[in-house]
Amino acid sequence: MGGKLVGVIRLILALAVVLSHMPGTGVAFISGGLAVQAFFVISGFYMALVLEGKYADRGLFYSNRLLRLAPTYLVMLLIAGVALFAFGVSATGTPELFTTAFSNPATAVVMGFENLLVVGQELLFWVRLEPDGGLVIDPSGPLPSETVTVGWQALLVPQSWSLSMELMFYALAPFLARMRWWALLGVALASIGLRYGGPQVLPVDYLLWAGRFFPTALFLFLMGMLAHRALPLAARAPRWIGVFLALGVAALLVLLPQAGLADEAARWTVYLGLAATTPFIFSAFRSVAWDRWIGELSYPLYLCHLFVVALVLTFNNGQPSLIVGVAASLALATLLVLLVEKPVDRWRQRRVASRATENPPVF
Repeated sequence: MGGKLVGVIRLILALAVVLSHMPGTGVAFISGGLAVQAFFVISGFYMALVLEGKYADRGLFYSNRLLRLAPTYLVMLLIAGVALFAFGVSATGTPELFTTAFSNPATAVVMGFENLLVVGQELLFWVRLEPDGGLVIDPSGPLPSETVTVGWQALLVPQSWSLSMELMFYALAPFLARMRWWALLGVALASIGLRYGGPQVLPVDYLLWAGRFFPTALFLFLMGMLAHRALPLAARAPRWIGVFLALGVAALLVLLPQAGLADEAARWTVYLGLAATTPFIFSAFRSVAWDRWIGELSYPLYLCHLFVVALVLTFNNGQPSLIVGVAASLALATLLVLLVEKPVDRWRQRRVASRATENPPVF
């Protein structure tokens, strides 16, 4: 979810997730799951970009990526915890559910780790929480109901499962960025093959397999990295091309549900559309300050919106309110940018500048 590029596109994707979690409003962009996967394409592009020109030190890259994601996540973890246990406000869990989960010693260790350290959260979509608090693997992809509790419901910020996928990609990114394009393409094709081949031989739900398993989503990040290889070509194109493509992608993300495409066709339209246009859109908007500022709202908006949805549903008698929900989410996201992300980002940039001074490039 990080990266200061293609700001309006990133905000639209975050709003798509918000709308998908606020049913009954009559307004929807592309699905929330598809929006998250689209973020992965943009993330792949951005990581290739910063690794090319900004981070010669792998340790600095890793620590700065953690500093990009962790502060806002930890703040929202605290807010969500207070809201749940002090006021009973949550869109996905209850105090009783958490009490059941943490009454089981093994589950308490797992859920404590997942809530604090994030990595592996996407795998909780594959497990049920039993009445005794135990976790049971269910490859069919259980959905929450009155009789079924799924592992991710014991997360205070359950949408942060995608951060786990991002972190795993960050771990690989410095090595992937050094690979030749044909090698990246080969890894991407293997990921796609696993995505479609796995459900043919394993008793797994396709949507869960495709969306909540890092090896089957890796190709999305790699599509972004491959798109970055086209940046020199995009840099030579007239700026109006990038502006035109940005408008087209924005329209695609908003209007695609009205096109009547089959789900898989819609997914690939978004994947390929973003991969093909991101280098041109980035080149057109890379120096536009307002676009960068808008884009900075996307990550905190993604992390805070379920908390806001819970507030709206709690204090509006269970009825969704589109205007209040979106406005309050944007307001809280803005506060998180100003009070949390901006100060941390200034420190991150100083660390990069200091390391560059200590180890100047050799010409």
